[in-house]
Amino acid sequence: MTSKGDVLLVARDDATADLVRSAVGKYPDASLAAILRSVSDLRVHLDSAAAGVVLVDIDADPAGILGELELVVSSHPGTRVVVISSVFSNDLVLEAMQAGARRFLLKESFASELGGVLKRLVGGGADAALGCMISVFSAGGGCGATTVAINLANELRLLASEPVLAIDMDDFYGTMSAYLGISGHYGIADVMAHKGPIDKNLIRSSSCNYTEDFHVLAASAGMPRLYAGEPDYENLSDVLHACRQAYKYTVIDAPRVRQTVAAELAAASKLVIIVMQLTVKDIKIAQAMIEFLTARGVTPKKIVPLANRCRNRGPLVRPEDGRKALGVDVIRKIRSDFSRAAACLNRGLTLAQSAPRSGLRRDFQRLAAAIHAYERNGDDKVLGA
Repeated sequence: MTSKGDVLLVARDDATADLVRSAVGKYPDASLAAILRSVSDLRVHLDSAAAGVVLVDIDADPAGILGELELVVSSHPGTRVVVISSVFSNDLVLEAMQAGARRFLLKESFASELGGVLKRLVGGGADAALGCMISVFSAGGGCGATTVAINLANELRLLASEPVLAIDMDDFYGTMSAYLGISGHYGIADVMAHKGPIDKNLIRSSSCNYTEDFHVLAASAGMPRLYAGEPDYENLSDVLHACRQAYKYTVIDAPRVRQTVAAELAAASKLVIIVMQLTVKDIKIAQAMIEFLTARGVTPKKIVPLANRCRNRGPLVRPEDGRKALGVDVIRKIRSDFSRAAACLNRGLTLAQSAPRSGLRRDFQRLAAAIHAYERNGDDKVLGA
């Protein structure tokens, strides 16, 4: 029987096997359980036993090995794969992430980086003390995902009586800081591009305060920043881990991110909220997003479809029909109240500040209460209330 600390290696040459054996031996909670010569051997092994972490050397045939690996991960979605290579390129990293890899390590830095990777992927004991991360995705432009992320984070802050972090992962229009009327010197892109240690202290010092216990790690767009160019997502998993170390709740506003980033965010999150309106277009996009995430190993119970701006009369699609189309038991709803939502946006306030007794605010309170209960006792039934 395979334990969570067992490491499998897929490599064709003995030099790589010696490198991995030496590196794994330095980590007390892991052991090299087997050395396999091909991805086909890995498939056979996983059919009979799970694995803690799988290291796959792709040097012999990068495209061919990653193609085979994608099929294995799709049939064993819980497999935690780390790709190792002598060559680094953005395209190769992207292909590895699309194949289901959690990390991409260069052989030249393998020995120094493996310990941290194993600590995150194997060390389950420490994860129990980590905070709860929630990713908020958008199924359509203008459906109010940022409004949802901000007000959900604020209601969770009030419920937990602990600091929360909201992250703006919108690479294109990053509007969270403008929404709240705040600014800072650093954004999420700067943190991901950081060359030194990425830990909870870096996250806290890089975020800016909306209130004393409501912190925001903004997007770089529209901010004074040190980092320029497209975001570098190589360090994303380390950043997410550090956020969970630093905060009880982290809410990520990710309306427009590439598929590989969405998959990594979902894998690190306890819940994934897909915000949509009850329109045919949004429901079709939400359906495609759910199919993509589940194919990447995200369990369906982690995915919460949320119909925003719901009206009692006149939706293009009834909630019941949307539920059937998505193949889910429940679609949670936030009512339509444009005047109060717009007032929050224009004044840089949360609903708890500008409309504390409104029905719209009560909807967010109920959503936050369900998530808070789920985080505490694991009862996913409350998410359908």
